[in-house]
Amino acid sequence: WLWPIAVHDWPEESAELDYFYSTDALVTGPDIVFFWVARMIMAGYEFKDDLPFKDVYFTSILRDETGRKFSKSLGNSPDPFELFEEYGTDAVRFGTMLMAPQGLDVLFSSTRLEVGRNFMNKLWNASRFVLMNLEDGQVPAIDLNAEELDLPERWIISKLQSCVQKYNRQLDRFHFNEAAKVLYDFTWNDFCDWYIEIAKTRFYGNSATAADASRSVAIHVLKTVLTILHPYAPFISEELWAQIKSKDDPDLIIHKWPQVDLNKKDDEAEKKMELLQEIITGIRTIRSRMNIPSGEKSDLIAKCDNEMAEFLQTHQDIIAALTRTSSVLTGTDQTKPEQSATVVIGKNELYIPLGGLIDLDVEIARLQKRSDEIKGHLLGISNKLSNKQFMSKAPKKVVSREKEKQEDMTAELAKVNANLEILQ
Repeated sequence: WLWPIAVHDWPEESAELDYFYSTDALVTGPDIVFFWVARMIMAGYEFKDDLPFKDVYFTSILRDETGRKFSKSLGNSPDPFELFEEYGTDAVRFGTMLMAPQGLDVLFSSTRLEVGRNFMNKLWNASRFVLMNLEDGQVPAIDLNAEELDLPERWIISKLQSCVQKYNRQLDRFHFNEAAKVLYDFTWNDFCDWYIEIAKTRFYGNSATAADASRSVAIHVLKTVLTILHPYAPFISEELWAQIKSKDDPDLIIHKWPQVDLNKKDDEAEKKMELLQEIITGIRTIRSRMNIPSGEKSDLIAKCDNEMAEFLQTHQDIIAALTRTSSVLTGTDQTKPEQSATVVIGKNELYIPLGGLIDLDVEIARLQKRSDEIKGHLLGISNKLSNKQFMSKAPKKVVSREKEKQEDMTAELAKVNANLEILQ
């Protein structure tokens, strides 16, 4: 309990003691708050007449899946080095932080570390893809503040500002798991799943200017992501940083922390990008539901107002690349073709003609067969749940599982019947 002062020259006064006492934060477990933390505070006031630390951060206590605290004597604590070997050191660090809410106990399972491993793999692959598409390994000398950027670039930079802002706010609150989640969501969903896919259309497109702008933006985003990831995953972030940093950049561990630039927040770009994502997701969903082969391109017909028509034409290349659509017909006078699927976007309708893309008779027969199978399963479940003897004797878990199956199959039946209605 004398630790805050005894590690220095106390009881002698010294410049070192004056400098380091009091400190900012104490990191400890909640199980010793009365044994040590309270006594440190009392001793601080007794001997230095001052609080020894401003904040106390209680780490989560890791427990096994039965709720027992990890203990060497119980033999229920996993060997960290074995976890490092299986999942990777950074994956274990990041995965553990994701599952550890502030001050709450965690029922630890090594399989939950797969989230951390998958994230590290995703980031590594995205970084390697960007690096592979730099001409001669050089980042284009583009001033992103002066360049007139297209919608995807303005969007990802705006989302990056929001990410850094939310991330810093969670760190300031000591919500380290929430900070990790903010970074995870932005990197996985916004950057990897959307921007990198759009960047491919730039890298392999006909416009050298658009390609260079996309390369420069991708590197800018990556450098920021690696910087704020470093406290969680120092090894992979330093490795990737060494490959993308400029000659003037220091090592990542001493690199300047990124600052939020509110001037780069672009609400209009975010709103337009949400619309583009809604269009692309809607078309992809239809293609998946209708089992349209990935190699087959479909037409796109839009019954829409002039604003939507202009939007579709402006972003036709991105939509075509990410949805495997070819020609786009727009206008308020467009009509829905026979045997076509519909995507509703606000007051506008997008039609995807299915003729020639799939064997309609075969698909109708497949869906009808599946509909009959589901109806049979639902009948069996309904008979079980209406059986008083079953309901009184079956364990609660079994009854709950049957009800869950009933809900899932009812939802699937609705989708199958909706698809049949489109084709018939």
